[in-house]
Amino acid sequence: MKKLLVLTFMLALVGAACTPLTAGSAPPTSWDQPGSGVGATDPTTPTTTPPVEVVPVGDVPAPAEAGKQWNLTFNEDFNGTDYDHSKLTPCFDWNTGSCTGSFNNGREWYSPDQVKVSDGTAKLVATPGTSAGADNNVCQTPGCTYRSGMLSTARHNIDDPNYLYSFTYGYVEARLKLPPQTPGFFTAFWMLPAARDFNYRSEIDITEALGYDPTTMYMNYHGMPDRNTGYSPNTGSGNNGDCAVKDYSKGFSRFGLDWQPDHIAWYLDGVKCGQFDGDPSTIESGPMQIILDLMVDHSWERDWGVGLQDPTLTRQLEVDYLRVYQQK
Repeated sequence: MKKLLVLTFMLALVGAACTPLTAGSAPPTSWDQPGSGVGATDPTTPTTTPPVEVVPVGDVPAPAEAGKQWNLTFNEDFNGTDYDHSKLTPCFDWNTGSCTGSFNNGREWYSPDQVKVSDGTAKLVATPGTSAGADNNVCQTPGCTYRSGMLSTARHNIDDPNYLYSFTYGYVEARLKLPPQTPGFFTAFWMLPAARDFNYRSEIDITEALGYDPTTMYMNYHGMPDRNTGYSPNTGSGNNGDCAVKDYSKGFSRFGLDWQPDHIAWYLDGVKCGQFDGDPSTIESGPMQIILDLMVDHSWERDWGVGLQDPTLTRQLEVDYLRVYQQK
């Protein structure tokens, strides 16, 4: 019962992936201007697309400080038949044994067997179905009707005091291929504080993509103090700041973030999209964890009228690598 109460409290705390929530706040009811139109769906069977490029170690688009250089401090290339379980977990901080439920009142329950590794990439697969031990209260009515995949550097479970990986300041990058244009499937690549007390006082969304529009990558910072600082290099649809607006489901692209004491900068395929300038009073200064997941029928999508239309579809987010570089 104690763990259930803690879990309920934590779900109220986190408006994961772009929602600037405070403790106990409800999902948002309005956002920047949504795009128009709903994309057509594609075949439902996940496919494997071999990577066509490997970013050389040390190839960081963000400049290093004078007298310093970038060093690779975290790397998972998914070159085997499984990911490295000492680096990544398929669940999140509040795993009490049955993994993790939807962050934003969606349809998904995250399950370890929804992470597939083959041909040099990890596939985070969202497919219709139920999971044993799922708490249907965290999903929309009638409950958690999708199983989906996640990879994070969180703790293995709620009682574990140690994060698999956390870092303070650096450049983080993942090479991703988004799901094909399909309303209701939500890609999230983001970071939260590595906080055992679940005080997620800030959030950095490296990229978020609503399934109906794989051309717009939402980049957000909900920062100090207590998420009161907000910044995005882009607003609305058809706008990626200084970066290209294109279909990011057609091939692999590099999604990066440079997080430093005085700025946070977003990158797409090596191009800086925008930058937030601040100081320790507005920029997170504590260690953060990394999360990659594929949400289903997120409350944001439903609020915009672009939620899941066909509940029989399967989609996947494909990950070529996840890396972190830090300056020394």
